[in-house]
Amino acid sequence: MRRTRVPWGALIMVLGMILSFASSAKAEDKPIAASPTSSTSTADASKAADPKAAEAERDSMRRDTIRYGIDAEVTDLIKTLDGEKEGRFNGDLLELLGNSRSPKLRGAILDFFADLEWKGAEKAAIGFVEQRDSMDGELVARSLSYLAAIKSKDALSLVPKIIEENDKKLLIQAIKLAGRSGGSEEEAILLKWLDSDAPTDDLREAAIRALGDIGSVAACQKLMKIVESSDQAKMTRVFACEALGKIGKAEAIPSLVKAANGDDPNVRAQAISALASFQNSAEADRAIIEALRDSVPSVRVAASKAAAKKKLSQALSPLIYKATNDPEKTVKTEAMRSIAELGGGEGFGFLRKYLEEPKNDSSLRTLAFGLLLRKDPSGSLSLLTSRLLKESQEKSRDFFTQLAREVANGADAPAAAPLVRILLSDSDYQIRLGGLEWARKTKSPEIKADLTALADKDPSDTIRKRAKDILALY
Repeated sequence: MRRTRVPWGALIMVLGMILSFASSAKAEDKPIAASPTSSTSTADASKAADPKAAEAERDSMRRDTIRYGIDAEVTDLIKTLDGEKEGRFNGDLLELLGNSRSPKLRGAILDFFADLEWKGAEKAAIGFVEQRDSMDGELVARSLSYLAAIKSKDALSLVPKIIEENDKKLLIQAIKLAGRSGGSEEEAILLKWLDSDAPTDDLREAAIRALGDIGSVAACQKLMKIVESSDQAKMTRVFACEALGKIGKAEAIPSLVKAANGDDPNVRAQAISALASFQNSAEADRAIIEALRDSVPSVRVAASKAAAKKKLSQALSPLIYKATNDPEKTVKTEAMRSIAELGGGEGFGFLRKYLEEPKNDSSLRTLAFGLLLRKDPSGSLSLLTSRLLKESQEKSRDFFTQLAREVANGADAPAAAPLVRILLSDSDYQIRLGGLEWARKTKSPEIKADLTALADKDPSDTIRKRAKDILALY
């Protein structure tokens, strides 16, 4: 009988295929373990979809930074909170102020509280000043600055002692505290001290400003002599003008008018600013309007601001001339703002005409657009809407982008909703984001339907998510 030869190579190949199939079948029978990465991503997405959860997590991280972070981390956070004017963590920072041994960090916390004018650290700051012999000098100065910012009455008892000690590092802050918080007793101390031989120029200037803050009528004659004297230091005269404006006694007007026509432009500008504080004074009004012709731009800017503050309708024509013809853009800018403050048919008419003239400077046209949006929405909204829509269809969209930015930053202009609607429907992703930013800040019910449409149908995932987040805030 003849034997059949077995093809071992083929047999081994078949067996290998069978084993491979069985192994893969077993693998498919096992459940797939959840990936830690995919699970985390899902959780993160869930948090991102819930603005309140995201905010709670951020707040928790900020509190942990205050509790456990190094000085640089905490100071960076304080800068962020200062920019946001966020006071919800003041209690945590106050605790850190008591526990920290870093003068710089303590000073940064007090500066932040001063910016917010939060009075919760008053007791701690007074304690630092009372223990000044054993404390860091810079921290003591910043404590006094904080106490001045919150107008602390309890800290006033410290002022005579610091003045008596004549510590130059603390005197200016103590004088500032006396001005911000003091009354007749502090006024008497400052007047007596000002007449002595002790003060340097910077201390005299601090005392002059403090007397202005107090509203010292008794200081008027001294200040008027300083303002009129060309022998006095320039900044001393500047601060004397400022103080007279704060005191507001009419007898100072002739001295300020004289200073407004003097040789030094810094003194002229401050004298004009001070004259804006005096109502029902034809002499002050004439000096302000005349200062619009001053050869120095800073004085013309001061005059524009003063005319707006006093609502001088007779200044409208010269302001329109300045906005149109002045050689300095800073003066044109301030003149336009003053025209908007004065308002009226002629003023708003000028701004509309300026906006519509393509030959005019585009940044000033944008300014006119924003001023009309804020100051004359009822009379100018139709024009602004048509202008924005027209610019959005131009080949070059540079000017449209400027106008869109003005709208997006117009959270103080609730009438801007029709303009925001144009932004939200624009093809440019960044323009739509600008419209969403306005919606986030204003929560205007007029564009809720537009937000809903974006949340459902916008081609950008980011836009859809942001629109949903904003809707959740309504």
